[in-house]
Amino acid sequence: MPTRLHLIRASHLSPVIQYMQTLSMPVESLLEQAELSLDLLIEPNQLILENKVWHFLELAAEFNNMPHLATSLTEQSHLSEYGEFTEQLLKAENLYQALQFLIQEISLHHNNNYFWIKESEQCIWICRPQHPYVKDNQWQVEQHVMILICMLIEHYAGPGWLPKQIKLQDNQAIGIEQSRFFKNADITLGQPYSAIAIDHIFLKERSLENKLSKPSGLDYIPDSFVQGFKLLLRQNYFGQGWLAENIASILNTSVRTLKRKLHAQGTSLRQVFDEVRFQQACDLIEQDIHDYEVLAEKLSYTHANNFVRAFKRWSGITPREYIRLRNIELLKKNVSW
Repeated sequence: MPTRLHLIRASHLSPVIQYMQTLSMPVESLLEQAELSLDLLIEPNQLILENKVWHFLELAAEFNNMPHLATSLTEQSHLSEYGEFTEQLLKAENLYQALQFLIQEISLHHNNNYFWIKESEQCIWICRPQHPYVKDNQWQVEQHVMILICMLIEHYAGPGWLPKQIKLQDNQAIGIEQSRFFKNADITLGQPYSAIAIDHIFLKERSLENKLSKPSGLDYIPDSFVQGFKLLLRQNYFGQGWLAENIASILNTSVRTLKRKLHAQGTSLRQVFDEVRFQQACDLIEQDIHDYEVLAEKLSYTHANNFVRAFKRWSGITPREYIRLRNIELLKKNVSW
């Protein structure tokens, strides 16, 4: 089981799925095989397990007998379609500022891929390390990510820009000639990291005076396994009813291993469930939902009394007392002395 959960925002799949639908591909069936669903992807900031995304792309490539499918899908999209983070990337004053934002703020979008800049006399490289989690589907991952970076560089370098040199981790890169970015480049395969060469002229402007600000609607995706797990629970990634067996299966592990991992990080499955449910209850109360029956239903309790008992166990007071104290605090804040 991974030391942390590799998560990515659902917005990253939207343009890919839209193009697949124009090809009349069985998107819903392929998503289901990858343990994903269209319902899960409605909210763009929903977090999903990254390995499910790459498995979905691999299944789609096999279905179409197109090992270069990720290249075709990505080149048909536009960077702005991948969510708030990529929209922000396109607002930089120059390519250097955009690449610095990518490097420094990437965990707004996902918490797995990292990038760095490496300079040489001939060129400047934007580099990406070996993918640490998804091994079997690496070529799909590499195609997609490298094409996106090429699209970002082209946005600032101008239409018609093509990389002169590319390093790829994959040993075969089947179908690489299908990419408009890859076909004329000097490509070396089987490298320890992926990289794209950029002429010095395109990065001569190094000013960061007007540094890009992070999108207001996004928070960083945590590296912590426990915090990532809590976020998935809060966003109902595992459904409303939290069955340990179902959760462990989705995480590709056993209940015993999941419990052991949480214990090693100073918590337990029961404690995590309680903390998330309590926070959800407080969020609903903040939205002025005070009816016990409604609260119980939204939190997957079969009866209002069960919810009340759970709330008192979480907080030491009843929901009614919590609401009363909250109203007092709100009144104090609104009183002008």
